[in-house]
Amino acid sequence: MKPLSLIHEKPLVWGHRGGRSLAAENTLKALRMAHEAGADGWETDVQLTKDGELIILHDLNLLRSTNASCHPLFKDNAPQVPWRFTLGEIKELSADVFPRRFCGKPHEGRQWERCGHELDPEYSVPTLQEALSLSRELGMWVNIEIKDLSHDVPRSLAKDVVSKVLATVSALNMDEQVIISSFNHDYVRECKARAKHVLTGALTPHAFAGDPVEMLHAALADAWHPGFRGLNAQNVAAVREAGFAINPYTVNELNDMQQLTAWGVTGLVTDFPQRACAWLSD
Repeated sequence: MKPLSLIHEKPLVWGHRGGRSLAAENTLKALRMAHEAGADGWETDVQLTKDGELIILHDLNLLRSTNASCHPLFKDNAPQVPWRFTLGEIKELSADVFPRRFCGKPHEGRQWERCGHELDPEYSVPTLQEALSLSRELGMWVNIEIKDLSHDVPRSLAKDVVSKVLATVSALNMDEQVIISSFNHDYVRECKARAKHVLTGALTPHAFAGDPVEMLHAALADAWHPGFRGLNAQNVAAVREAGFAINPYTVNELNDMQQLTAWGVTGLVTDFPQRACAWLSD
């Protein structure tokens, strides 16, 4: 598998949470679908379980993207946050929750409808190891966002999240196939301090109003991962001229993909990798 290079003639296409217009977010099925659509890589989210295992999950609770609200172990055991449950317990959940707004027809939406059904392994909550293993098998690069656990998760558990992520990546020999990012720039700095050869990205919200070049230098990041609505030709040019990559999120409309590409972004993080790949291949 080739090492990840962030800058190419055309922007790289990153399936957001796998590509959640195609399958339930952050599942192995979504990863497979993004690969079939032609994506170069996928963006995913990492946090910790009660027993210190790394899982793929966006929200800091389990209610939206799994069937926890109707599972007997979870439904009356609030708060349904991952760090209160072991990996074995979370593996009992189905993450087969497909946003209705992305379905071609109303009846194709199946939100919460898997409660009580036999669990499909492709739709369980994956571990980081499982997700990376399949990514390597498919030849997909991975943008790993470490969720900011500094406010909600006990420090005794959260303090080792960066070292655990790096250890998992290294154990699978994928140091050169990932970029590790976070809104918590302390995590980004720690990652670069522990593993200078691993690419890093600094996430910022759509409303970020600071100097991106100063922020990237301070974060020890290789790339800026901004909300795309805060971008313009000037700040994209400044960041590119300073030698950084730019991979904005979540770029779903074709006209936005075209505008951002014209400005010079190096990647597109999108729920619709099939749309971006079709346009870039024309």
